[in-house]
Amino acid sequence: MKREELAPRLRAPYDPRHGCGVAKTPEPGYENIWFVVPPPPPRTPPPKLPLRAMAKASEILARQKEFSALDGIDKLIAYYFVRREAVESSRMEGTWSTIDHVLTPGELHDAGTDERSRQSVRGYARTLETHLARAAREAERVFTLKTVLDIHRDIVAKDPGFRGEAGVLRAPGRVGNVVQIGGSFRKEESTYNPAPPRFVASSLKAVLDWLSDGELAQRGDAGVSGFTLPVRLAVAHAHFEAVHPFSDGNGRVGRALWPLQMACAGRTPLYLSGFVESYRDDYGRALQSAQKRLSYADLVEFVCEAIIRSDAEASASRAAIAGFPARWRARARFRRGSTAMRALELLQRMPIVTIAVLVDELGVTKEAARVALEELVERAVVRNRGRSGRTQLFAAEELISLLSRPFGTDAEAAIKKGRALLRAS
Repeated sequence: MKREELAPRLRAPYDPRHGCGVAKTPEPGYENIWFVVPPPPPRTPPPKLPLRAMAKASEILARQKEFSALDGIDKLIAYYFVRREAVESSRMEGTWSTIDHVLTPGELHDAGTDERSRQSVRGYARTLETHLARAAREAERVFTLKTVLDIHRDIVAKDPGFRGEAGVLRAPGRVGNVVQIGGSFRKEESTYNPAPPRFVASSLKAVLDWLSDGELAQRGDAGVSGFTLPVRLAVAHAHFEAVHPFSDGNGRVGRALWPLQMACAGRTPLYLSGFVESYRDDYGRALQSAQKRLSYADLVEFVCEAIIRSDAEASASRAAIAGFPARWRARARFRRGSTAMRALELLQRMPIVTIAVLVDELGVTKEAARVALEELVERAVVRNRGRSGRTQLFAAEELISLLSRPFGTDAEAAIKKGRALLRAS
């Protein structure tokens, strides 16, 4: 890390009166390396922010549905979006899974060599749902140390690539207590050096105190301060990542805090990891500007663009998901009340099924379920994917393809790709 790239107040040796600066750490091999003790997040709005982008992003966030107003299809779509977020955010950190793995039912999802990666991504989705519900109830009070530790533990405990202690902050004497970001194998060539171990707990507390300040959030949402929700998303993220409180998994935890911040405002969140993954270089530059120079404008603009683009992405997905049963019914004349007809609604919420799933969900016999799935294969609604162990899997490939598509690509093109798989089977 080049000390001269830091803002003057960060470049100076750490002084507790100023609450920030550079400091060294006594861990072997790092004695001559400077690390940044970040200041608490600002209490006055940063200058020179992109006002037009902020206004558009704030308008989009304000029109998202309230949690209390969600209907059945809204809850289904939220279920899918949480899982897509878990896949995309985890993939950025090298934990590979697919939407197929996350949606495969029952004990089958953990079969195979990538079992622990799949469990890690499922853990990410489950912890998001748990804490989103808390955020909707508790608002900013959700942002406690326990919340952050629980999220980290749930995400990384079963990650095969994780090295460290799940749910434990970096501290002197802990495994992986010193971290550096970017650069080469030489410690001196890192991009950024987050808080040294002895400052992690106090630095994180400052971030959580800021996040949990309900008055600051309410004043921003009411328009009586410059801390609108997009600004709070950017500022909190920059400071959380500057602390880098864990030995690994910081990016996933940091991105998990975004939907919680949105949920505190009472609205269903947008998920931004797909955009971040697609524009990682721009994200990295904007984040470095906020961390090194305490200049937040680029990161605020990036977050605003992520909100705008993610809203468009979500709208296209929502419309397609809602329309699948009608699309499938138009494909063939199904007998009213038949198991095959009833299975169409089931496939909308469970796009990967087995005979046993139809038996349990629809209350039919194994034979009726088998015949229905054969009919759905013939009508190009599902594809027989063959066996996982002794169990046959059937997949609504169009829906899977829609959810799996790269960020920003056309929804109808993805559905067409899934349809081609159905025709080829």
